[in-house]
Amino acid sequence: MGPRAGVCPSEEGREDVAADGFRRTRAGIELRLPELEATLLSELVGQIDALLEAPPVEDPLEALVGLRDTAPPPPDDPALARLLPDPYPDDPMASGDFRRRRTDDLLARKREAARRVLAAVPAPGRALVLDEAAAQDWLTTLNDLRLVLGTRLALTDDDSTTELEHLEPDDPRRPLVAVYAFLTELLDDLTRALD
Repeated sequence: MGPRAGVCPSEEGREDVAADGFRRTRAGIELRLPELEATLLSELVGQIDALLEAPPVEDPLEALVGLRDTAPPPPDDPALARLLPDPYPDDPMASGDFRRRRTDDLLARKREAARRVLAAVPAPGRALVLDEAAAQDWLTTLNDLRLVLGTRLALTDDDSTTELEHLEPDDPRRPLVAVYAFLTELLDDLTRALD
């Protein structure tokens, strides 16, 4: 269930050339996705868009100016905390000041990238050609999706990732692991195409 270039048999028995995933072409970085992967990716990006909603601002003046007077609390959701790491874990004052000044902007930039990606997910059988700026949106969003899913799967190191390769057939995490592998492969494809 990953993006791979190859030859795929069609329903009528003839072979159609398929180039799934990211690849560099003369026109730019091209993306093709089969229907299932395109649908899955659209669903995941829509979910991360909702996750990236900024905490509410109570003071109308703060909302207008775009700078909070008080710091929002650290995220309760471990996945969101993974997307917004604390740069000053040993200094609560500096952490609070950073969250006050930067949280809304960081969330807004990630959310805007996710929305551009969602609007651009190619229809099955169609190619999307990305310029460098659009490729960066895809890189950010795919990485964010992978981090969120990795957090949900409790991946903390190489050992926990390796453990997922040996799950029992009835383990309820298997579908999430398949999605994680798909995102990892897609992100790897894009990274190679950008090199």
